[in-house]
Amino acid sequence: MNSNLRFSHPHGNVLYRKLRYEFPMMVRGEGVYLYDAGGKRYLDASGGAIVANLGHGNQTVAEAIGRQAARLGYVSGLQFTHEPVEELARALCSVAPPGLTKAFFLSGGTEATEAAMKLARQYWMARGVTTKYKIISRLPSYHGNTFGSMGVSGRQAYRVQFQHMYVDHPKIPPPICYRCAWGKIFPHCDYECASELELVIQREGPDTVAAFLAEPVLGTTGSGMVPPAEYYPRVVEICRKYNLLFIADEILCGMGRTGDWFAITATGVTPDIMLAGKGLTGGYVPLSAMLARGELVEAIYASGSDFLHAQTFAHHPVACAAALATIRYLQEHQLVERCREMGVVLHARLQRLRAHPLVGDLRGRGLLAGIELAADKSTRAPFARSLKIVEKIAAEARLDHLDQRRPRGRQQWRRHSTRAAVHRESGTDRSDRDAAGAESGCRGRGFAFAVNRHLITPPALLSRLVLWRAILPSEYSCMKIVLQAKF
Repeated sequence: MNSNLRFSHPHGNVLYRKLRYEFPMMVRGEGVYLYDAGGKRYLDASGGAIVANLGHGNQTVAEAIGRQAARLGYVSGLQFTHEPVEELARALCSVAPPGLTKAFFLSGGTEATEAAMKLARQYWMARGVTTKYKIISRLPSYHGNTFGSMGVSGRQAYRVQFQHMYVDHPKIPPPICYRCAWGKIFPHCDYECASELELVIQREGPDTVAAFLAEPVLGTTGSGMVPPAEYYPRVVEICRKYNLLFIADEILCGMGRTGDWFAITATGVTPDIMLAGKGLTGGYVPLSAMLARGELVEAIYASGSDFLHAQTFAHHPVACAAALATIRYLQEHQLVERCREMGVVLHARLQRLRAHPLVGDLRGRGLLAGIELAADKSTRAPFARSLKIVEKIAAEARLDHLDQRRPRGRQQWRRHSTRAAVHRESGTDRSDRDAAGAESGCRGRGFAFAVNRHLITPPALLSRLVLWRAILPSEYSCMKIVLQAKF
């Protein structure tokens, strides 16, 4: 094999998610790097889909997986329990918001979303309130890609072709202050984004609404938007007033990403149900979790029923062992605290971009941040979707940075007639004392940034930042770049 070997449709037997994209063949990973079949090194600045928070080649997690696979590879969660799932449940509940004392484990975030929907429905059924079944969420939002989860998601591009095949649930606008649905400028508002929840509950009928589902810090559809401080306390107050459960989707923003184990912690409220995934195992095996208040489970138990949700690989021993090793690694190396510290550095340096005429908004928390670009900063007018700004920036990043071999510990500049970028790397096996570089020397941490020079000022202004990926929700048609890093 050589480094130019790429795979794409219609060649081979794999049905690729992207049918017009060439996929490099990856053969191994180490720290923040991926290596293809020809030995070319790629900086995995995103950890995939915000998953590999420990980096690649973490021997602690890999060895835990191997030991468990050799000891007990699989048993049905409907018939047996085992040590990894019992220990993982204790460990995860110990770092979760207080009151979340029960955990159910599945294979992916979408499955966790649907498990939460079922638990909410079953809880009200157990309480004798058989009319509560609707789940209010936000538009835009993303909570999964199966029919059940699409009904509570608000990412239109994923829904439009299947709109007659799923049950659509009510939606409210998200708390994205930069593009306030009511035309207000925070803090000169009355938290209409929270009050709208009450209006929709009243419109739908309180006796029909089971829960409100939301990401504490908005992910791919909100580009790291952190709601104002009073948003979630008001939301929870409304939920309590109308007997709704509050479901916090921490699949993207949880597991330390924002500087707390779970982003909802910073709001001072505790959800009734919480979802976790992605970084739960560091990406080494698929696993997600649904956590719930014990009272919900006790109500179902008292009704004489069971939790009516099953999945073949639920409570998988090897996946649970991987997650347990990940949590212990995060604790032993104090990586959640490290994420909080480096987040301060990252956001401080991002502020230098605020004066740029095309930078409309900077937002985020910890090592999850977003930059929203606007074609006209004064009016906040978005870029025309036809320009495909997002795709161009992502392509420039791949060409200029992620496909380049670089000596460890070196800062390298590359200039072309159509692009300019800067990259700062640190070897994963040594310490980097340059805190201003927003990067640590521990395994799995590093930052990079690459943008089209026609959109952003000189690269020196952007040095030592991290490009995750650029996204363009069709709901806004505006350019957004989401930033994050492996901690």
